[in-house]
Amino acid sequence: MIVVAENLTVSRPAVARALEERDPEPIRLVARSAGGAAFLDVNLGRGAGPGDLAFVLDVLAGCWSGGILIDSARPEPMEQAARTWRGELVLNGFSGDPGREGVLDVAARHGLRVVVFLMAGGIPREPDERLALAAELVGRCQERGIGPDRVWIDPVVVPLGWQEGQAYNAALLEVLRRLPDVFGEPVSTLVGLSNLTSGAAGSRGVSWLQEVFLAAAAGAGLTHAMIDVGKPGLLRTVRALEVLENRRLYAPEELRNGPGP
Repeated sequence: MIVVAENLTVSRPAVARALEERDPEPIRLVARSAGGAAFLDVNLGRGAGPGDLAFVLDVLAGCWSGGILIDSARPEPMEQAARTWRGELVLNGFSGDPGREGVLDVAARHGLRVVVFLMAGGIPREPDERLALAAELVGRCQERGIGPDRVWIDPVVVPLGWQEGQAYNAALLEVLRRLPDVFGEPVSTLVGLSNLTSGAAGSRGVSWLQEVFLAAAAGAGLTHAMIDVGKPGLLRTVRALEVLENRRLYAPEELRNGPGP
């Protein structure tokens, strides 16, 4: 399981203040706390300008050795990152919604990977509809010379508190299981775990459901998980999955949940 840290987002007050005050220390702190992740998702919001992104990328260049995802609906920050960032870069991302074609232009021009969201004017509830959309959107990537090996498919987790949220997320697990059959080979996939318990009233105290869903998604074939690396239980779940798949040496001290035998 490859971890993407979601913590570098302007929705966090410390990051928003760092941008406003051009203070590099909160950005460095996020990077240091994300040591268990392979990628950082850089989400500076719709109001961010070129100077904001340049500031963040300059700070990360001095303290982060992993890859980054540029999380934006606009191609301009993606183009800026493609021209300046020297490490691994993934564009996050493309969907069937209007105005997203520019993302593919940047990916094709620079040979980059791209996250493809299975949504177009909404998120299909039924697995067959989502799989058909996956084939259509990956086909549009291929038309631009972006092969399936450069695509991460995000079937889109929705809040459990949504009307029929449980059905949407059960469908997501089926989509993960069936995607290799659609494309005739394994494909890279990504989900954002925080969406599962966000938004609706009554969600407080149930963030542990993200750990359960992560395990279920891994069993269905998930390859990448975007998580809050400030939640120890999620990182512990990732380590446990790697142990159970015989890809990590069993070390009980890494897996203990507080005091106990």
